[in-house]
Parts: sequence; C-alpha cells; structure tokens
Amino acid sequence: GTGSISILFFSFPYGRNSQPMAILSLVFCILNIILFVSFNAFTIARFTLDPKSFKTLLRHPALCLFYACYPMGATTILNVAVDVVYHYYGVGGRNFLYFIWALWWINIAISAVCYWGGTYIMIAVHDHSIPSMTAAWILPVVTFVVASSSGAVIAQSLQAFSIHSALVTVTVSAFILTAGLLMASMMLTVYVLRLVTHGFPPGLSILSVFLPIGVAGQAGYSVSLIGSNFRDLLPLSSSQSPFFSLRSSGDGIFTFCTALSFILWAWAVMWVVYAVLGLVHTFRRTKFQFQLTAWGLVFPNGVFANLTVHLGDRFDSGFFHVVGAIYSILTLMLWCFVAYNSLLIFPAAFKPEPSSAQPIENLEKDVESAKDDMHRQVHESTTTPTYTSRTVSISNEAS
Repeated sequence: GTGSISILFFSFPYGRNSQPMAILSLVFCILNIILFVSFNAFTIARFTLDPKSFKTLLRHPALCLFYACYPMGATTILNVAVDVVYHYYGVGGRNFLYFIWALWWINIAISAVCYWGGTYIMIAVHDHSIPSMTAAWILPVVTFVVASSSGAVIAQSLQAFSIHSALVTVTVSAFILTAGLLMASMMLTVYVLRLVTHGFPPGLSILSVFLPIGVAGQAGYSVSLIGSNFRDLLPLSSSQSPFFSLRSSGDGIFTFCTALSFILWAWAVMWVVYAVLGLVHTFRRTKFQFQLTAWGLVFPNGVFANLTVHLGDRFDSGFFHVVGAIYSILTLMLWCFVAYNSLLIFPAAFKPEPSSAQPIENLEKDVESAKDDMHRQVHESTTTPTYTSRTVSISNEAS
C-alpha cells in the first residue's frame, strides 16, 4: 500500500515532474523500503525462533494466501526505483538499471512459486469451500499480474541499451500477465457466484471485496505499458519472422492493448461500486474495531487511481485526469487513516499475553478450527438451501 502511494505522487496529473512531487514520491519509497526490510527481518526472526511456524502457516487456509503479498510489495519498490531514481534523478546509470532488472527476475521466480505453488497448496492441502470463499483466493495468482507491470516499466528503459533484452522482458511480462489475469478472472467468476448465493463476506472479511479492484487496475496499467513497448520495439529489421518484421505489428498491438486497458478500467469500476455497496451494507449492521487487515484497502485503490491517471495521459482526457486525481487524494487519505490507526495499536503487538505463550500450538488449533468451520459451512449449504436461511434472516429483521 505504501508503495502505491509513492507511485501516485510521481504520476499525479497536476504538478507532475515537479521537484516537490518527486521528493514526496521518493520519501514514500524510502519508507516502503524501510517497512519491507523491517518485516523481512521480523519474518526471518520468527521462522528462526519457531521453525515449525512456516509449515503451519502454509497449512492455514487463510493466512497462507498472504505470502503472495511479498513479491507484490517488492514490485512497487522496483517501479519507483526505475521511474524516480533512475529516470527523474538520473542516479546509477546502466549498472543500476541492470541491477533492478536482475532483482525483477528474482521477483519473477518468487511470483512463479506463489502462482503455481500457492495454487497447488490450495488444491492439495487446504480445505476450501464456496461458502467460505473470499477474494483473497486470487492473491497467489495476482503476483504475476503485478510483476508484469514492473517488467513493462523496466523494458522501456532497457531499450536504450539492448533491444533484445527489452523484447525478452516485455514478452515475459505479456506471458505472466496473461497467465495471471486469466486465472484471476476464473476465480473471480466463482467469487461472483459466492456473492450471489451466500451474500457478502461477514465481518472484516468484507474488506477482501476490494481486492478485485487491484487485479483489474494493475492489469490495465500493465497491458497498456506492454503495448507501448511493442510499438517502440517492432518491427525488427533483423528478424525473419513475418510477425516481428511486419511494419504494422507494433501499432496493432499498441491499439489492442490500449483498448484492453480501457476495458479493464471499466471492469475495475464495476468492482469499486460493488465493494462500496458491500462495505456500506456490512458496516450498517455491524460495528468493528480497527485491524491491520485494513491495509488491504490501500493497494487496490492505489493501482486503480494510477490506471485512471494513465488513461488520462493515453487519451489526453481531462475527465480521466480529474477522476484520477480525486481518487488519488482519497487513496492518500485512506493511507493516512490506516497508518495512523496502525500506529495506535502497534505497541500492543509487543505486549506478551498468556494466550500467545505457545504461538505454534495456537496457530495449529486455528488451522483445525478453520477446517471445521469450512466443513460446517459446506454441510449447511448442502443440506439447507441458501435462500431459505437468508429469507429467515430477513424476516427476523423485518419483525
């Protein structure tokens, strides 16, 4: 979430390329790096002190999915490093760019483990069901979508040094974007079925409704950059391929990708409306205390705002610029709210509690409890029609 704010400052349509905006973007990038390194250290310390916790977390049907946030968090750092540090400030030169490129390949490898390994664990190890489904299911596969945007950003800079390297990078980005977006689309189709048949997720799980916004927003931004790269790289005069040597190939891909980017933006708008309706629907009936899961709101809204601003540049549209600017400001306000409340509850994380004296044992019990809840929900959904239970609930509220 913090990384997306850094990107928004640099891409903000009013005052862009100004020194204050670049400084703010760099400040949030540095903060993002500090958080990334700190939580890396915390995680390594936890797994070192409790080696069993890694395997136990993998068995947890909900917590395991958030391992995928690791490569996605690194992606925002890579994007800002190229756009702000390398391009705007001109720091590092070719060696710095190739260092970022090497980190991107490492990020791709980690994302691949999350994509295929995470999905495999969901199928073979976890006990999932439609009634207990949340949009967090898409997290392992979205890693490819997010990583593709970094590849497209880096490829634009690589063109000055190696056309071949840039073409390989943007082709890999197109591949992982396609794989990630198609799998996420299939999962979200099932998620719509879950919403229609079982209603909005209960409690703070409602916040997961915002995650699909991030899929559509980041995919739209990535596919647009991929189209720009192919327009610049094609045709290849040295290639014998009838596709790569065709003069109109680059323009055709660029046109298709721009249209697809707008379609994905419209898809994101649909999810924004449903997410807001779900949030209002749930919060009117239940009061909640702030929890760290609220951070899941920032990144999806941030990438949607970034896509909106980007389309404003692509179409030279004041409408998209105004909407993108407003949404960017709202996302910054959301980040401030979440960050402030996180600081308020942060000291409590270091207070020892009797219930946390044996964290591994408690987490293992939590895994078994989660499985029992899922089995119970499946049993209820197969023995009692869903509409009956919801009708009874509505009747009770009316009485």
